[in-house]
Amino acid sequence: MDKLEEENTMRIPIIKVRDGECEHIVGTNSHDVLYVDKESGGIQFLNIQCCEGTKKHDGEQTMQFVGESGYFEDIQIQFVTVEELIELALQNMENGTEQKLKLHHMTREYLKAKDKCREKLEEEYISDTSSALLF
Repeated sequence: MDKLEEENTMRIPIIKVRDGECEHIVGTNSHDVLYVDKESGGIQFLNIQCCEGTKKHDGEQTMQFVGESGYFEDIQIQFVTVEELIELALQNMENGTEQKLKLHHMTREYLKAKDKCREKLEEEYISDTSSALLF
């Protein structure tokens, strides 16, 4: 891509937030919302499922924007090309698929172990009335 093409290429902002150790791109979760804060005029992030976000309440901030330090020590938002956005979407989709597969396999292993525990109890004529075995 030459200099003129680079200058005329549309770039898309990639906004990331961190909640503790977990970091994600805003918009990859159906509960993600961006809004303009009436008080500051700045953009804020809110997860509408847990009602936590980047706005400080009582001096506490549950989530932070992620990025490089930019002008005046503020967080600088990363911009990508359409091609880079597609690469990010593919990577996010592949990561999500791997996480779902891992969870599926772990659940299957859990259910197998649960059946074995239930069988052991039944062999001893013990009923599980305490709900000690989940599900």
